[in-house]
Amino acid sequence: MSEHALPSILIKDFSDHHLIRLPHKFYKSAKKYLNTKEIKKIQKAYSVAFYAHEKQKRHDGSQYITHPVEVANILLDLRMDPDSICAALMHDVLEDCDVNKNNLEKLFGTDVAEIVDGVSKLGKIDTTSASETDANNLQKMMLAMSKDVRVLLVKICDRLHNMRTIEHLPRPKQIKKSKETIELYGPLALRIGMQDIRSELEDLAFRCIHPIRASIIEGAIKKSSGGRKRIVSKIRKELKRNLKSNGVTDVGVKGREKNIYSIYKKIKSKHKPFSEILDVYGFRILVDSIDECYRSLGIIHNYFSPIENRFKDYIAIPKSNGYQALHTSLLALNAFPIEVQIQTRNMSEIASFGIAAHWQYKTKERSKGSELRATKWLSGLIDLQKKTNNSSEFAQSIKTDLDSNEVFLFSPKGDIYALRKGSTPIDFAYEVHSDLGDSIIGCKVNRNEVPLNIELRTGQTVEIITSKTKSDVDPAWLNYVVTSKARNYIRSRLRKQKSSDARKAGKIMLETELKRAGSSLSEYRGSSLKKILDSIGVASLNNLLTELGLGQRTGSIIAERFYSGLQIREGIKEPKPVLILDNKIESVTVRFAKCCLPVFGDSVIAHSDTEKGMVIHHKKCKQVSRFTKKDPRYLPAIWGENKKDHLYKARIDINTEDKVGVLSDIGSVFARSGINIGSVNTRTIDKKFAGFEIEIEVKNKEELKSIMNKIRAMKFTTSCIRNINDK
Repeated sequence: MSEHALPSILIKDFSDHHLIRLPHKFYKSAKKYLNTKEIKKIQKAYSVAFYAHEKQKRHDGSQYITHPVEVANILLDLRMDPDSICAALMHDVLEDCDVNKNNLEKLFGTDVAEIVDGVSKLGKIDTTSASETDANNLQKMMLAMSKDVRVLLVKICDRLHNMRTIEHLPRPKQIKKSKETIELYGPLALRIGMQDIRSELEDLAFRCIHPIRASIIEGAIKKSSGGRKRIVSKIRKELKRNLKSNGVTDVGVKGREKNIYSIYKKIKSKHKPFSEILDVYGFRILVDSIDECYRSLGIIHNYFSPIENRFKDYIAIPKSNGYQALHTSLLALNAFPIEVQIQTRNMSEIASFGIAAHWQYKTKERSKGSELRATKWLSGLIDLQKKTNNSSEFAQSIKTDLDSNEVFLFSPKGDIYALRKGSTPIDFAYEVHSDLGDSIIGCKVNRNEVPLNIELRTGQTVEIITSKTKSDVDPAWLNYVVTSKARNYIRSRLRKQKSSDARKAGKIMLETELKRAGSSLSEYRGSSLKKILDSIGVASLNNLLTELGLGQRTGSIIAERFYSGLQIREGIKEPKPVLILDNKIESVTVRFAKCCLPVFGDSVIAHSDTEKGMVIHHKKCKQVSRFTKKDPRYLPAIWGENKKDHLYKARIDINTEDKVGVLSDIGSVFARSGINIGSVNTRTIDKKFAGFEIEIEVKNKEELKSIMNKIRAMKFTTSCIRNINDK
């Protein structure tokens, strides 16, 4: 049958002679849990997809139909419902073929047609783009997914198969899709509890973007695992033997495979060398009941030494995506560190399948809690959209809320709330109910009064103190709330406040900040005021005050612009240096310029940027070479003493003789010194010499000098210089 016959068949409906036999492996998988009627419907969907894609091929030269079949196979492995399988088989027919939504609805019903339509539209979105159009499309599609999560499930499986075969795409497309996978699809899979698929997505994307780094980590894992295979096997047997001898008879003990991307993130975030990350081995204990989970925990704690403060109970307090397990860390044989997860077999399946388990176990009521938790966030997207001012803001909120780090908090009644790490009482209040957030005036944590900007920690009981009536929202709240729900409610309320009120609030904020510097707003008039306003990028003082009152600008930074501008104009003295304390200027976190990567101890310049806030540059950076005493955007800066340990990125250029293993030798120097490598770019200078641009993390200028001297002392090194963008 030709592709031109397809539309008329769709209108008239399929008869049995139009059906094409399902691939044998696919049929066997479907037969495991679907009945004859359901398989017949899937066969019809396969036939539509086959005719629609008859003339199409993939980048590797294979028939296009192989792609939707493999996507559907992934969903079959998850034991998804027949409508999801049908949608997976036909997910590209609307986009690539002469088929419309009405045709599908007549043949397969509304659910299938809506899922196919949602997946098709989602495929057109460039989620890495910052354009308003793409942000608007993302907003529409996220809302579609909130109505039927199967749109997201099919799309994630579609992305998984595309990532498995990504090597056939041009390199720029590979990079783009891989970044999109790490930034959006991996976190989305985690959000709905699909841990295994999330891990595979991230690993595939990481291998594509950073093949050398992935290869190094995989090699280190292989080497480490091979060297300790015997002791790991011994620990596994000891765990199982002890559990069985203490009455936990039907127990499984498995080694947990390491996710290379998660190892990479640990190395970067925790600033630890390979050895410390890879020395920790994971085991999963599977039992039949919750009671046996806790019994098993007690048994292994008696046998091996538990590591202090490394126990987490996700059974009593599940994660927001429905994940449940007991986590503990132990010192096993010869002080060998191990991580252990203890789950029921049902919990393990839920952890693997996530929200897909709702369809697997819907008749057994086994995944009700997981399904409710996993869909809560998607359902909340509708409310979020109502409070968001524009599509770009909504898109940013989505990406913010995909942060998987959580704290678990209790209300006075004992209800449990999972919030993003770093949340404050204001975040908590809005999470409980918007009315509670709108009327908050104070807070008690564990019965003690605390400021509203305090960071909440897991296990705390939070009691919100409210007023009887709504009061004007404080714009300063935007400086320390972290959840998108709270942020968007606050912004919505601020927008509703009269501009005159916002202007009054902004004037008070600016006057207060100027007073601290021994100045006042009345000192700024005429052309000097206009110059300062132009440098800030606002048309008038009233506009600036309104933006301050609405929380769109930071008072301390604006005041510094005013004060510095006046001092410079009048030639009173050199502008007063701003003090950098623990990477903050007057409690506002600064950014470190990527062009020159200044570190603690460098001579630096602070650039007051209207969009980014305070940006710190190295004094020799060519980006600040235009710095003059008359330019209020640039301020001298000095370092205060850090109360906390901080790491700073630095870029060094190394030239060496082009010898086998020289990069490995350089890496060993960093590893022995406890220096983490962020990135490595290589280049061939000529037949005899090679060059490396390496980004590392150091505590200060002195540590940077020390490691550079060690590199210079290497036998094959010809030069080692720091790149501060001064050429």
